[in-house]
Amino acid sequence: MLFRLFFLFAFFSLISFKAIAAEKLIFALDIIRHGDRAPLTSLPKAPHKWPGHPGELTAIGMQQEYQLGIKMRKRYIENSHLLPIHYQNNTVYVHSTDYDRTLKSAQSLLLGLYPLGTGPQISPGHFALPSGFQPIPIHSEPADQEEWLFPDSNDDHFRKLLDKYVSSSPEWQSKLKELSPNFPRWSQITGVSLHDMYDLGDLSDTLHIYKLHHIPYPKGLTNQDADIIIQAGEWAYLDEWTKEMGKITAHKLMLTIAHYFDQVTKQHTPLKFVLISAHDSTILSAMSAMQVPIKNSPPVYASDLNFSLYEIKPQEYVVKINYNDKPVQLSCGYSCPLKDFLQLIR
Repeated sequence: MLFRLFFLFAFFSLISFKAIAAEKLIFALDIIRHGDRAPLTSLPKAPHKWPGHPGELTAIGMQQEYQLGIKMRKRYIENSHLLPIHYQNNTVYVHSTDYDRTLKSAQSLLLGLYPLGTGPQISPGHFALPSGFQPIPIHSEPADQEEWLFPDSNDDHFRKLLDKYVSSSPEWQSKLKELSPNFPRWSQITGVSLHDMYDLGDLSDTLHIYKLHHIPYPKGLTNQDADIIIQAGEWAYLDEWTKEMGKITAHKLMLTIAHYFDQVTKQHTPLKFVLISAHDSTILSAMSAMQVPIKNSPPVYASDLNFSLYEIKPQEYVVKINYNDKPVQLSCGYSCPLKDFLQLIR
């Protein structure tokens, strides 16, 4: 009996191994959130003044992205051999929004993917650039054309969408009714004018960063106050990204992903990897567009939404999605046939 069980285990393990071995990663696209940053808005009555510009990437943020790049080097170069050991033109394409924090995040990640010592040489042993640095182009969009990469960058347009699809909901109105009696006091303590949940979200983001960096809050704002504001802001931010909002705001992003998959499977392009250096809202809108909105917590710094395209048989492909290294189950499953995935996102 024991031998029979062992035989069955070995048999099914072999089948599983062959199935895995038959899969070949042929293309990957990663949407990342930038790393740790300074607050986007200040607290006028806070004793601490942040150096540099609002939203600027911190040294911690650079390190977070660099470590993510090291992880991707292991994933795409050492393990799957998707990318060559040394950078080759046309194998990698990098998109970024035109913000210092996303541009620097892309640079930091790429230094982990292709580290010092892997750059071009003029002759054997003589690097073209100091320490064997490998430059990789980063392509950014003009501010007035980058909404597909940063869906809530246009405040006026985004607020109109919220008013139409989100803020009139009973849940939103109930939360506003619960918290609004505190708005005058919190406004006076922080110096930030609070009128609605959108304003509270901005304050929540700033206080969250203060908490991460162990910086004292404005005088009179208790830890309990701050936690209530942070949690309410996170709830409101996640609640914004309904499936309908995702379909509207991520439409061009999803079409771009579909275009890359078509390009790889039909035109046999040398392109192997696309990196999109963007924002938490980019990841949230993409997940909502795929009908799997994130509802537990907003994407942390250096979050990674990965789309991997595998060839399982000649001309037969599947798509697998991972969010921060955890598999995402779509309506078509964890391993989604390409045609079903394209139908889902178009």
